[in-house]
Amino acid sequence: MHWRFFRTPSLALRLTLVFSLAIAILAGLYLSVQAVLAQRFGNFITHQSLMGQTHDIAEAILVDDKGQVTVRLEGQDAESFDAFFANLKYRVMTTDGRVIASSDGDLSSLLPGIPADQQDGHYLRTEVNRTPFHVAAVRHRIQERDYWVQVGRSDRFAKLAQEAIVPAVTEAVGIMAALAAAVLAVLSYWGVRSVLQPIRLASQAARNVGQANLSARIPVEPLPTEIRPLVIAFNEALARLEVAFDAQQQFFANAAHELKTPIAVLRGQLEGQAERVAPETLNDIDALGRTVNQLLHVAEVSGGRPLKLQPVLLEDVARQVSRFLLWRAQRAEVSLQIMLGSPDIRVMADTGELFVMLKNLIENAVDHSPTGGTVRIGLTQRGICVEDQGKGVPEHQRSHVFERFWRAPDNTKPGSGLGLAICMEVAHAHGWRLTCKPSALGGALFQLDF
Repeated sequence: MHWRFFRTPSLALRLTLVFSLAIAILAGLYLSVQAVLAQRFGNFITHQSLMGQTHDIAEAILVDDKGQVTVRLEGQDAESFDAFFANLKYRVMTTDGRVIASSDGDLSSLLPGIPADQQDGHYLRTEVNRTPFHVAAVRHRIQERDYWVQVGRSDRFAKLAQEAIVPAVTEAVGIMAALAAAVLAVLSYWGVRSVLQPIRLASQAARNVGQANLSARIPVEPLPTEIRPLVIAFNEALARLEVAFDAQQQFFANAAHELKTPIAVLRGQLEGQAERVAPETLNDIDALGRTVNQLLHVAEVSGGRPLKLQPVLLEDVARQVSRFLLWRAQRAEVSLQIMLGSPDIRVMADTGELFVMLKNLIENAVDHSPTGGTVRIGLTQRGICVEDQGKGVPEHQRSHVFERFWRAPDNTKPGSGLGLAICMEVAHAHGWRLTCKPSALGGALFQLDF
């Protein structure tokens, strides 16, 4: 048996299906048991009814002074024996087995094979005139004498009762089972959803916890008691993570601040001895200073520093970055091309962070462009794209280019591997999406979607 139907990811739907199946199985079992019990119940009712009728007939027996016995039934009892004389009979017998009164004038015993002294409380299924009958016999003492009263009922009555009772009971049970299943399905689905609603709200709160708001916590009060320990443990883990993250960011910031001054002093001392210092040494000092500044910037951006958002004209920022990197592009013999999708494109952003991000993207594109190549900066209402004509980024490396300190194995360009990581941090801080794709120009395309 396949249970894929019950593998739905919805717990509420899964429990509803299980409850509904349970009700259907119980209803089927109940109907089966009901069918069996109906047969036995019919026999039981027949037995009890016949025994009761013997008492009614005994109460209607009259004995005169000469010992003559007559039966005077009244009302419904009399009508029943008169109207259904072929299917409903009684006999009154003496102790010696002689029938002295009957419902139809027939003075033969309904239990001819059983002695009179053994008939008290007797009940069996036999034949009377080749017709199946249920017969009961009970001894009654009337005016100091014992009489046996026999009552017989045709099997046709039992069949009629079963035909009338069993379908009605079965239909009633079926309707009640269907209604119960429907009501249970609706109530169970509603109940489970109401129970899971606090968990759903907690999961939404958990999705809002990020690098920029590690101090946020999942509310515990509305949750069921069974779920609270898990959420409390998660909140405690978030608290430990926040402490560790803050310590890491503080370390970055402190280290960068502590290194900036010695590097600047060292740079000044080496410039004073330029005739004895190799140019490569000054370049290494500059690269080290640039790495320190990038570390400080990473710590500031990823540490949740509040952004100063305001409407920014993209074209102005792009041209400022282009002028700032013009010397670098000219030295690499690479041209910068700004393409506007429409005039007056504005976006809500922190101007300084947007400048740094765009500078890093364009600088990276210039460094990886061939001599005589072009770096294209596309500005649209939907975002920014920076693409070059270099070798591009292989597909298996695109998921790593935004990692801190990651550099391609074949990359011989100078750098620390922090520029694109800073771009990703700035994008996350603004709620933007930054991806790396292949460019139609042959190189890499970095797409920023607002």
